[in-house]
Amino acid sequence: MKAIGADTGGTFTDLVLLDGDEVRTLKVHSTPQDPSEAVESGLKALSGSGGLELIHGSTVGLNAMLTGEVAPTALVTNEGFRDLIEVGRQERPELYALHPEKPAPLVERRRRFEVSQRAFPSPGGGLQIEVKPTKAELDRLVQRVRRSGAKSVAVCLLHSYADPEMEEQIAEHLEAAGLSVTCSAKLLAEYREYERFSTAAANASLVPIVRAYLERLAERVGERELSMLQSSGGSFPAAQAAREPARVLFSGPAGGVVGAARAAAEAGHADVVTLDMGGTSTDVAFHSSGAGLEEAVNDVQVAGHPIGVPALDIHTIGCGGGSIVSVDTGGVLRVGPKSAGASPGPVCYGTGTELTVTDAHVMLGHISTSAFLGGALELDVEAVKRGFSTLGEALGVSPRAAAEGVLSVARAAMRRALGVMTMQRGRDPQRLPLVAFGGAGGLHAAALAGSLNQPGALIPRHPGALSAWGMAHADAVQDRSQTVLGDLRAWPRERRAAALQELAAEATELLRASGHPRSKIRTELRLDLRYRGQSYDLALGEGRRDDAAARFHRAHEERYGWALEDGQIELVHLRARALVRRPMPRAGEVRSKRLPEGAVLGTRRAGFDGLVSARRVQREVLSEGVSFQGPAIIEEYSGTTLLPPGWTAQVTRGLHLWLSKR
Repeated sequence: MKAIGADTGGTFTDLVLLDGDEVRTLKVHSTPQDPSEAVESGLKALSGSGGLELIHGSTVGLNAMLTGEVAPTALVTNEGFRDLIEVGRQERPELYALHPEKPAPLVERRRRFEVSQRAFPSPGGGLQIEVKPTKAELDRLVQRVRRSGAKSVAVCLLHSYADPEMEEQIAEHLEAAGLSVTCSAKLLAEYREYERFSTAAANASLVPIVRAYLERLAERVGERELSMLQSSGGSFPAAQAAREPARVLFSGPAGGVVGAARAAAEAGHADVVTLDMGGTSTDVAFHSSGAGLEEAVNDVQVAGHPIGVPALDIHTIGCGGGSIVSVDTGGVLRVGPKSAGASPGPVCYGTGTELTVTDAHVMLGHISTSAFLGGALELDVEAVKRGFSTLGEALGVSPRAAAEGVLSVARAAMRRALGVMTMQRGRDPQRLPLVAFGGAGGLHAAALAGSLNQPGALIPRHPGALSAWGMAHADAVQDRSQTVLGDLRAWPRERRAAALQELAAEATELLRASGHPRSKIRTELRLDLRYRGQSYDLALGEGRRDDAAARFHRAHEERYGWALEDGQIELVHLRARALVRRPMPRAGEVRSKRLPEGAVLGTRRAGFDGLVSARRVQREVLSEGVSFQGPAIIEEYSGTTLLPPGWTAQVTRGLHLWLSKR
């Protein structure tokens, strides 16, 4: 297997080369003005030229939505419904805000156009057409859209999930005029028109931006096959990503979950909670081995806009190594969400002027100047000391206490995020190991796992580049869905099987078109069910027996604590996933060994609830089975791991690091 994973982050761009058993990693500074520059420079340094597959995760689309810097977009919909994307669900995310602010709509009102189209779902399937636009009306529509200055168009008709033909006819007229078009039913063939319209509008607004980026990247990567990681954790061709950028909004965090799942499996853990702490943010997720399609969600939001395509359930907070430290007008210490990013970066980089979480670790002796990025970046420790002296004066404490306070605030935010993905989802954190990674994950793993009484923390191999490592191992995936909205009793297993096989066949053909042989393609089938009258549904894998109702009752009781045994169950959606799996590693026992000679680089005074003398351990020389006690600072190229007093570290199968409290 030869593949390169490339993950563009806010501070660094990580690349991982897999060539058989060889794993090579590289971190280069991100280039926000054109992220493809950093990818190209990393590829040249890591692999030169060649025919390797490049699987990429990018924040280009996500950043465009977060900043509002999307392409001018038009919306075409039914008469009387052009304001639907702005009216939304009438939800109030900030219930107690005195002056709540709604996010600006993705499409300005002057660029929303209506057509004379009326259709209703037919009981026998498809649509019953009542009114449809004439050719003359469509010709006028094209002229109006062009005069609006729109670069891309979202065509969103009511009930098109049941029959997309009318959307496709409108799209043909617009495309003939040279416009880029997203059809809502082709992207998301599901009911709930607000979510479908929002997803299509987001996709259309990103197509010109992501397509231009991928075209530049394709020129830079040369002969290499280029794929993109989807928000669901599977890869697909870059050409499809250029048409459907809404599917890759969370590609970076998804890569981390994929990598964490592989590391956990190799170390012998099934269900885990993951924590990815990078330079700008921290992403938290739950993973269960064998969950597959059931682990995907379809209700994520970006900048207040629903995105209905499959994505991993990931909770993100604005707390990373580059999060800026401040003191508010009330004298309260704040950490984030603003980040120093790659430029100017933390104070310790020698270019930043505002203290960050990374600077707090430098102040407390957690990060060695000689070990940071393999010694490639010399840290300005004196500037950090001056910064914390000033911060300590503002808080009325010593510089060291100020640094400890920064870490306490940051860790409190991360504990809350872990609680969202565990306790708020009905999961007990005391039963779940923590898999911590990212450039800063190992610096907080033991403290977080200890505060939540978790069994321990796993620091994967190459933690600072795990997202890129996960991308290089990602399965090739295609997802398809269909809305049903019918009584489950009217859809016995035989009827469901016929519809699911059609969806699976469509997804399979997309994989075959990408060059994957049919013999390697597997399918996963899912039902979205609910009690009649409920607004939202519960995902359930399609079993081998027709016991969907009984399994739904049990699943509902496990999730919510109650079930309506006599209640009518409604089948909302059918979902199919076709995938080509990468081989998963196998867990195994390792023989216990002592810390080898030469692994200890010396000692350093560092902050562990007070200053203590801690050994500096070189992780790269540790083999499977090596075990040692804290306090220790475990150093490697892509990250640093803190092992507090009273904790033990053991190297597992696959060279991952398991931290547990004695």
